[in-house]
Amino acid sequence: MERLAIMGGSFDPIHMGHLRMAYAVQKQLVFDKVVFLPSYIPPHKQKRTDFASWEDRLAMVRLAVQAYEDFTVSTLEFDRGGVSYTYDTVNFMQELWPDAEIYLIIGEDSLTQLYTWHKVLDLLRMVHFVAAERPGYEGEAGVERLAKAYGPWVEEKIIHAEVPETAISSTEIRKRLKDGLPVRGMTPPAVEQYLYEHRLYQTTERKEG
Repeated sequence: MERLAIMGGSFDPIHMGHLRMAYAVQKQLVFDKVVFLPSYIPPHKQKRTDFASWEDRLAMVRLAVQAYEDFTVSTLEFDRGGVSYTYDTVNFMQELWPDAEIYLIIGEDSLTQLYTWHKVLDLLRMVHFVAAERPGYEGEAGVERLAKAYGPWVEEKIIHAEVPETAISSTEIRKRLKDGLPVRGMTPPAVEQYLYEHRLYQTTERKEG
């Protein structure tokens, strides 16, 4: 049975922290593929004015993963027509890959809120969660809350993985580009080149200059 790890996110833009997390998880748990799943946010639902388009974010993710043999990209959310609950996305994945064992990569900080997710009990029955450990976050409280509500079997559905500590964030990259500061080393070189060629996240004045 094929083992697939799904890493979803807005990737606005994708950066080295995302890639290091996925690489660490892949090496520790040995998946056949790590599937990057960029979220699709329709233009009329975008709350930020500096949000990159779906096409740009997808292009950058594809550039970022091309150096990794076991990484691939899925356009599933776009193909489905917009934002959806994780439960709906997983259902569709199981239709696409009926013989695959699916794992969802999340940050350990998300464990504390996992109980609030739509149809979380069904999700726990359908997939495993891989919690990427992050400094300063204690996800065990979230796991204990779920186990108390649904039973101790829940603990077997959540796997912890150690990932390298990184201070890189998409927010910081956007801010640096807006301020005209370099982002070298924060993203793969191909993504950095794309950011500058397409003048993403820059102010109107800087774009026109």
